[in-house]
Amino acid sequence: MSELTTLTIHQLAPLLERREVSPVELMQETLAGIEALDGRLRTFITVWPEQALADARAAEAAIARGDYRGPLHGVPLSIKDNIAVAGWPTTNGSALMADFVTDYDATVVRRLRQAGALVVGKNNLHEWAMGVTCAGGPFGSVCNPWDERRVPGGSSGGSAAAVSASLVYGAVGTDGKGSIRIPAAWCGIVGLKPTYGLVSRFGQLPPSSSSFDHLGPLAKDVTDAALLLQVLAGHDPQDPTSIPSASRDYPSALVRGVQGLRVGLPEDFFFEQADPEVAALVRQAVGVLSALGAEVREVAIPSLRHMPLLDAVLSSEIPAFLWPFVRQGPAAFADRTIWERIVVGQLVRTPDTLRAARLRNLIRREFLATMETVDLLAMPTTPTTAVPRDTPEQQAAMPLLGHQSPVTVLTVPHDIVGMPAITIPCGFTAKGLPVGLMLGGRHWEDEVVLRAAYAYEQAATGGYQIPPARRHG
Repeated sequence: MSELTTLTIHQLAPLLERREVSPVELMQETLAGIEALDGRLRTFITVWPEQALADARAAEAAIARGDYRGPLHGVPLSIKDNIAVAGWPTTNGSALMADFVTDYDATVVRRLRQAGALVVGKNNLHEWAMGVTCAGGPFGSVCNPWDERRVPGGSSGGSAAAVSASLVYGAVGTDGKGSIRIPAAWCGIVGLKPTYGLVSRFGQLPPSSSSFDHLGPLAKDVTDAALLLQVLAGHDPQDPTSIPSASRDYPSALVRGVQGLRVGLPEDFFFEQADPEVAALVRQAVGVLSALGAEVREVAIPSLRHMPLLDAVLSSEIPAFLWPFVRQGPAAFADRTIWERIVVGQLVRTPDTLRAARLRNLIRREFLATMETVDLLAMPTTPTTAVPRDTPEQQAAMPLLGHQSPVTVLTVPHDIVGMPAITIPCGFTAKGLPVGLMLGGRHWEDEVVLRAAYAYEQAATGGYQIPPARRHG
């Protein structure tokens, strides 16, 4: 397999613009990598080589005639398979929707196409985007490129694993409880959950939440995440949750550094939940930010200790869509716990839902108050590293009977409050597993989150690291 596919988008783009690399050559190398590795990793549900090569030929012709559209032009990307791509199946990771074909592009797909990006395939995910393992699904268990015996995280696990293994240069995922950030952290890449309303959700298939779900990029490094966000962001009248906002130049903001930024450490919740080795690596990363000129201080968000009580609100919209499938019985689901959660969810009383909504509002108020005193929060993305597949550790990671997964406990808060949050690699455990540093910012200050992540990345890690699955083929 060619080393060309292990480049980042920002390394590749000048080569495409100068016509030193052909989009057709690039697509051929991409498809060869998928052919060689995806039989093991199972990161894709659908790949259409003929369409991908036809799109690559069109990109090559456009660039040759001087119609270069920017750094995504001619670049192979992938889309999580709960996001609509015209003429392609959109399965939601469920055998019940294996033949469901969408006849339109989601807004994020349309914007990527307008920027010249090439959609090479649809990524595997946890069934119905309702889990963190991507194991045991009808389209195969996704493997973590850093240790193929372990899960990649979820629900955007196929997207994260594909980017990590350099099968594509970037991907678009969804994040309702951490589904971008968890697999990005476990697969050693960058995952960004933007401010709620910044990236259109039009074309994301249910089950989803109109209040908590976000779409965003998974990328090899922070620069690529900024390039992808630059294309994905913007108001969309087709999405009633899309919010008009001022346009920003996210890539240009990266170089501003962290000098003078106030970074809060929420020790009372995020660090207490984390494995000691994970917490230690994250604290070392915060030390790097401090050495770069950030002012670090401890903060507290007391209501977060009640997070497990919020599930009544988080899942209240999902049963309406899935109930007809639930009535077919647990055998209709590859992951029986999803069936159980929907059934038990029917027993949640209205007063319980109202109490959970009040708790959600309290958490939002405390977050807003905290973010008046700091510019960023720094914390572990996940309490642990990737868990082994088909083990008690994997089972313990799954939510049961309506309760939150212990894996999502650190990522859910930023979905609830709608503030931007990014995960970036911040080192490896003694077993060689990647750990994620999560940085969260204020509403509409996604560029501050990106620039802090970039400053850390440049000072500490140097960017994308090739995982064993790719190095050893």
